[in-house]
Amino acid sequence: MTVKRLDQVMPGPGAPAGVTVRVLKRVEDVELKVLDVEPDGSSPFHTHSHGHEGVVVAGGGALRLTDRSELLAPGDVFSIDPNEPHAIECHGAHQLRLVCLDCLID
Repeated sequence: MTVKRLDQVMPGPGAPAGVTVRVLKRVEDVELKVLDVEPDGSSPFHTHSHGHEGVVVAGGGALRLTDRSELLAPGDVFSIDPNEPHAIECHGAHQLRLVCLDCLID
């Protein structure tokens, strides 16, 4: 068993400016990660071939989809279907923190 603080998990490379991604664990085709989006920041509007599940643990923002935006607040959970265009935006003065699970099976 290993216990460490989240700030000891090094951010992965390639995240857009204003977004920090820390991969906690990857087992085969499943990845558990923490995303931090800075105030007024956003992930790029994108799509991928795998499903994406998440829970908001801090901050507020929105899940932007092709035809609408869904507000996000602590305790909200979301599910993004494979190939569904989306972006995650932080609204307000505080960082948006999400715990996400990606099932990377195509």
